[in-house]
This record gives sequence, C-alpha cells and structure tokens, in this order.
Amino acid sequence: MRRWKNRNYISKNGLDPDTNRFIGSLTYFIFHSIIFLVSYKIWGIDMFEEVFFYLMHLATFFLVGFTLRKLKIWVY
Repeated sequence: MRRWKNRNYISKNGLDPDTNRFIGSLTYFIFHSIIFLVSYKIWGIDMFEEVFFYLMHLATFFLVGFTLRKLKIWVY
C-alpha cells in the first residue's frame, strides 16, 4: 500500500487519504454485495419493496466500521 509522501498530512493509521478511501469503499462494496445477494436469494424481488432494503445499507455501514476498527485500519 502507498504511504503519504508529503508530510503535510499523515493519517493515524499511516496511510494516505486515497488508500483509506479505497479500503473503505472496497470493504463496503464486498459487504453490501454479500448482504444483497443473500437477501435476494431469500426474498427475491420483494426485498425492494420492504423496509429491509434500507436497513441493509445501514447494517452494511456499521459492519464496515466494526470490521475496519477490529483490523486496526480505522484507529479513530
């Protein structure tokens, strides 16, 4: 992974902002895809009409935060 070359900004985890964004976005995409596919297999197209579809985004967001903190990537 890249490290920040300019000393004006150093993240607490030692990575530059682009790498932090990439890791967070990739983790969100992976978790969201897994939850989406499992939900689609269970409920089919009806899942788009339910409140669960919106709760899926919320659960993914919190799961990403929990995972990145446990992996010590988010050290805030």
